[in-house]
Amino acid sequence: MPEKIKFIIIGSGNIANTYLTAISHIPQAEVVGIVSRKKESGSVHQLPIFTTLQEIDIDYDAVIVCTPNGLHHVATIEAAELGKHVLCEKPLDISLTNMDKMIVTCKQQHVKLGVAYQRRHSSDNSLVKQLIDEQQLGKIFSVDLAVKNYRDANYYNSSSYRGTYSIDGGGPFMQQASHYIDLYYWFFGKPTQIVSKLGTFVHAIEVEDHGAAICVHESGMIGTITASTATKPGFPAKMEIYTSKGYLILENDVITHWEIEGVENPSQQTVNTHSGSSSAVVNDTSNHERIIADFIEAVRTDREPLITGASAKNATEIILAIYNNQFC
Repeated sequence: MPEKIKFIIIGSGNIANTYLTAISHIPQAEVVGIVSRKKESGSVHQLPIFTTLQEIDIDYDAVIVCTPNGLHHVATIEAAELGKHVLCEKPLDISLTNMDKMIVTCKQQHVKLGVAYQRRHSSDNSLVKQLIDEQQLGKIFSVDLAVKNYRDANYYNSSSYRGTYSIDGGGPFMQQASHYIDLYYWFFGKPTQIVSKLGTFVHAIEVEDHGAAICVHESGMIGTITASTATKPGFPAKMEIYTSKGYLILENDVITHWEIEGVENPSQQTVNTHSGSSSAVVNDTSNHERIIADFIEAVRTDREPLITGASAKNATEIILAIYNNQFC
């Protein structure tokens, strides 16, 4: 295994810049090229730029897929068939069939498939997960998740695929709330029944810009999930968890309220991480650095990444169930 894992970034949009910044802070990783239709991307970052994976003529070990949601499967399958490991931006994809193809192809080609649901790496989220798994919080009977963002018209006008079902895969449930729906699954598992109502209120787009879902779980727990890009000016993502021992509230991955009988607040956080409530720009790349470091370790030690393709698929399954008012 080489001293550094060499990455090719596929896609040159805003999120690609996040990965470039994150990898610059990781000694055991480097970006050696970009695949993009925009020729100027390479010159900006002083990196070789290619229009396809096939034309790459330099050595590399893995790719980071930063293409639009509905195209994730294309780059992932292509890279896997070339024997390259794949770190895919969230969501894994927007289609059950395509996600299955991605997972199967990576397995058949003996390459790693990791997915960037980096909020699982936030320390307070990890602590809450541990307490849930150890059943220290008591019986959880209610969870309210609210991801109330705002995006202006410029956001949706910035690319032709934005706000479309065919490429974006949906509105704020598939886009902005996907990270938190992954956390919801990671904490509580998949619901057995979902009832939802979606609408388009503010933006001239074909997908929803606001909606709410009620989720019923096998344990009896009732969860609500609200997702929006219509709620000005944009608010911190919030998860309220109510149990037989009390309650806790997470805002932007930080425990802000804690009243759990017999259990001390484990949080040591003093600042909130990037919320994305009013902008898609990521300034703090620390969690992306953790995702990449975990992925590198998985490649080096031949273990699975923290967030595998199979695990990440569950968030998309919940989102698709919200869109279809169906059982997961």
